[in-house]
Amino acid sequence: MKLNIYEEKMINVLKETLGGVQKAFSYQKQDAANKLDILYAKQSPGRNYLTASTLGLVNRTTGYQDSNTGKDIRAEIIMSSYGGHDMSGKILSTAGVGIFETNIRYGYGTVLKDIMSIYYPNSDMKHLFLILPPPVWGKSFGVTDAGDSVITFLYALPISQAECDYMSENGIDALQDKFVENNIDMFDFERKSIF
Repeated sequence: MKLNIYEEKMINVLKETLGGVQKAFSYQKQDAANKLDILYAKQSPGRNYLTASTLGLVNRTTGYQDSNTGKDIRAEIIMSSYGGHDMSGKILSTAGVGIFETNIRYGYGTVLKDIMSIYYPNSDMKHLFLILPPPVWGKSFGVTDAGDSVITFLYALPISQAECDYMSENGIDALQDKFVENNIDMFDFERKSIF
């Protein structure tokens, strides 16, 4: 199957940046509308970790434009966990299909509501908070030019309802500062809420 320019650029960045042992997988039928696959990178960002990325969200725009160039922004979503299970891929598949089906705008600071509750109903973590990828990989994801668009990556961080409420009242940066201050474990999908 021939890749379009967005897919080619995105795959190259993922291969280069994530490292590890990479393999693509699909939770959908081959003929599904808005087909979305998941890339797994074992031992990424390090031993005993697993990073997953959506493959296919770049085929639609986020609904935002780059403030410097005016070009449409396209983005894939990544998520990391402790290795040994594929929950990050299942969660991202659900989030990505939801984005396609609802056609919502998504970008830095977007909260995808109740996704974590589907998989971890008894956990404090209820939602996915989309942020810039943290500097845990050897290379930066950055922004890639793709002609009429730019391609970037967003990191899906599980958050609680109380953390979501705090962000609504105090802003994205304030919540991230609290996460740093409390040294949260971003790989633990069942961590306790900081509030």
